[in-house]
Amino acid sequence: MTPTAPTACLLAGLLALGDACAQGTPAASSAAPALDSPPAPKAQAPARPASRIPRDAFVLRPLEWIPGVPQARVLPVAFPETKPMGYIHALASTGERLWISAHPFADTNLPPTAGRLWSYHPASNQIGPATGILEGHAVSGLRARSDDLWLMIDGGLARLDGRTFAVDPFGAVQGLTSRNPVGVAETRRAFHALGDSGALYRLSADERSFPRFDASPPLLDANDTSAWRFLAGSGEWLLAATDRRLALRPDDAVRWNAQAPALRPRSPELDPVRILAVCGDGEGGFWIGSDAGLAFLQSSTGVLSFRERPGGVTVPGGVGIPIAAGMQPTAAAIEAARERVSEGIRQRMRTRARLARASAGAAEPVDAVTPASRIPGGVRALAMDRGFLWVATADPVFPLRSRILLFHPGSQKWVGWLPFAFPVTALAVDDRFLWIGADTQYTRATPLHAVEKSPLLSIPASRWTPDRIERDDLDAKVAALPPSEQVVFAFFSGDTDRVLHLTADGNPNDEQLFLRAMAHDPLGLGAPQAMAQHLRRLVLQHPDSLFAGLAAPLLERMAPEASAEAPTVRPAAADRGAPAGSPEASAPGPIAPSAPTAPAATLPTGPSPERTTPPRAATAAAPMRGTNPATNPPATNPAATLQRRDLNRDGRLNLVEWRLWLGPKAELGAWDRNGDGEIDRTEFQAFAEAHPER
Repeated sequence: MTPTAPTACLLAGLLALGDACAQGTPAASSAAPALDSPPAPKAQAPARPASRIPRDAFVLRPLEWIPGVPQARVLPVAFPETKPMGYIHALASTGERLWISAHPFADTNLPPTAGRLWSYHPASNQIGPATGILEGHAVSGLRARSDDLWLMIDGGLARLDGRTFAVDPFGAVQGLTSRNPVGVAETRRAFHALGDSGALYRLSADERSFPRFDASPPLLDANDTSAWRFLAGSGEWLLAATDRRLALRPDDAVRWNAQAPALRPRSPELDPVRILAVCGDGEGGFWIGSDAGLAFLQSSTGVLSFRERPGGVTVPGGVGIPIAAGMQPTAAAIEAARERVSEGIRQRMRTRARLARASAGAAEPVDAVTPASRIPGGVRALAMDRGFLWVATADPVFPLRSRILLFHPGSQKWVGWLPFAFPVTALAVDDRFLWIGADTQYTRATPLHAVEKSPLLSIPASRWTPDRIERDDLDAKVAALPPSEQVVFAFFSGDTDRVLHLTADGNPNDEQLFLRAMAHDPLGLGAPQAMAQHLRRLVLQHPDSLFAGLAAPLLERMAPEASAEAPTVRPAAADRGAPAGSPEASAPGPIAPSAPTAPAATLPTGPSPERTTPPRAATAAAPMRGTNPATNPPATNPAATLQRRDLNRDGRLNLVEWRLWLGPKAELGAWDRNGDGEIDRTEFQAFAEAHPER
């Protein structure tokens, strides 16, 4: 539906859930269902918000799509106790040996992107540091080429013969003028190196020099000033990458004349992406791992496909800081936690609106919870292995852990996965093992591990899982979730009818009432009256809830539209089809005013239930304090103001409604003349005459 001016105003308020909203003319939605107002229970003094530690909001567990391989074992490879390592920068296998660039715990002389060279001999289970000329060099990258090992070191490149251990340096004398090459790559025709400035070098036919092949770096991008970090070869193509962008060229081209498509996921929530790994498939294609998922680029056509990781909507609760055993968090800590969770909820609603805008006119709508691929998280490392692709991703539940997955590109199917306890930084393969480099500097554990490949490679193809997710598979997964998580999934996937169905029976909690109300916003059913009624029910039934604090500003903005509409008499519950015993069936109808009321005055933007000062009427003609209302009448009609502040429509203001208007410290005080704990119309008239500016 195309939103009208007031609907667009309401949508702007929903996006910010408390930010300013532009003025608009009142309008009602003809599709608004007739829902009753909730019962009006006797108001009680609301609990202090600071006494409630916030719980997780919008809890929705990640869906599992790929079967695990429990028989696969991860074996640690320990470094000497006298030289503990905490980070693996690069791994490369030359067959009999595994070469490692590792960062020691206590070494402060190394740059953060480089480590010391080590070698491991699996047959004898011996590991040791490099000796000789390479012992003092910082190694930032490794590349195995047959029996040779190429090293990116401080000052240039070095080639290590894996059989004789002879070292050949490549620096300015050999034509390699870049002192910090970022990578080397091999194509069918040549062996190349990329300098940190983007200059391309090619190894000579006699392999004794590395002259410059192209001094022109890839085309500049004003939006990306990051340095070049990756170089990969595949077939007859080269791919260079920074943290944000890609550059592509045939290996015999005179310059970077073919630009790869931008890495743009379907979901704007994942954009911009950060590239973390690149590898070629040997046939002219490139696999690109990023924090947004796994991409594949076919060089000959320039077509880029993206397997996006699933989004998330859960807002973590709790205090957010460690509390010693036997101690209680302070009121300030709890209040800060509540504000953090409230802001997280606002951010989820803003993201929902951005995704809705991105989906406008798209063949496949985009949302934050419906997966487009079975990949569980952002990709941290990649390794090709004879037609298979090893993929290390972040764990969707524990971000400081990882998952190791095996993918078969030819059939577009996942073979299986196994858990890994640390963030993965590098992968390498040989005939028997998958070698895993990790970041363990915070846990003081060994960063090198091995996995025997046979348990995963022996899984028959009939048990592999296709990457594409069918609708039946998704519906079955969602149906297995608890009802509370089904509500969250239905809301953020745009299934408003499902939200109303799941929250119609029983006694929905504050979060479910909030989602039921927001299902009627302009992104959902577009029924502002029904939305306002559910928000009032939320505020009255859960006055100390975080969601009630978010609902109150929305009600403030919706009040001018609601008060300008003619009151309607709702049909009986049986005529509406409300289930027996439901809140809709037992709720009384609204009280129609005996005479038409004047239009409500324009409210200031952004009132909050936590304010300590009352709102002021937004009009230049507001009288000053102490003036005579008989000679200078107030700009705000007291009857209209009472109707706007009366959330449960009983014709009076209870303590909850009073504090939502004037602030959490407001008391009924002397204005409650009959002592019944509420402000009736006569008492409110006296208050309005004494405070005309309110």
